[in-house]
Amino acid sequence: MIEIFKTNITNQEQAGGVYDALARLLPGARISFDLDDPEKILRIEDDMVDAGMVAETVESLGYVCKVIPDLVCKDATGDMRSFWDNSFIEHREMWGFQPSASARLAMEWFRENNIKDILIPGIGYGRNAAEFIANGIKVTGIEISATAVEMARKHYGSSIRIYEGSVTDMPFNYRLYEGIFCHGLLYLLNAEQRKKMIADCYRQLKPGGWMIFTVISRRSPNYGKGEKVGEDTFRIGKGAELFFYDEAAARKEFEHAGLREVFEIEEPHGAMPGKPPFRFLFIKCRR
Repeated sequence: MIEIFKTNITNQEQAGGVYDALARLLPGARISFDLDDPEKILRIEDDMVDAGMVAETVESLGYVCKVIPDLVCKDATGDMRSFWDNSFIEHREMWGFQPSASARLAMEWFRENNIKDILIPGIGYGRNAAEFIANGIKVTGIEISATAVEMARKHYGSSIRIYEGSVTDMPFNYRLYEGIFCHGLLYLLNAEQRKKMIADCYRQLKPGGWMIFTVISRRSPNYGKGEKVGEDTFRIGKGAELFFYDEAAARKEFEHAGLREVFEIEEPHGAMPGKPPFRFLFIKCRR
């Protein structure tokens, strides 16, 4: 689970002292701070987090520490793993092996910028990876579904290193990559998970590196379908919740991640060619 706290910690020296105290209290927990946030956020991820003990520990050091109830996140990793495993078991290579329009466009950009080593969070069975591999780019992936990982290894053997797990548990290594490409994933996460993933990816970029995300647009024909569960968020199919972006939302979420450009593209409906294309926002960031 993840617990989020509001504090009055203002600098890295103060954060370091609090980190040390909390690391003794919660060995093995992931502890991080977002001092750029107006709430001076303290984030703790562990199997069990006693919010009261955390607050007491921080306050004993002379700081304010209040849990933010609306940002307490349940660990849904098990549910998401089950959802995607069942999807890949039932539909196998559900999107075929033709790369997405986003992957082809990202490939052109990476080639122009001489990028040879990328990370693909949410690699699935490797549909988009083929576009990069064919152009001499080394690919590392992250994938939550064991079924999809097995499928990817059947197709690519040992040529791709894939970390099996949720993107919400990044980082899986401490390598820096020249590029990151993430298609059709970010909008499936909640607001806090999206914020963490963007920051985690940005931290794994080499200086001068590029990361490209594609997210579903509010102008896509599937906007408003299914049950509305939040602002611009709809539950569809067997339980997936999609957050739809406009340009303002994209710029807000990526403003601290080297944002350079946002524009809209069309993604053909691969499973049903006669249907109108989806519309995505193509987001480019540079470190």
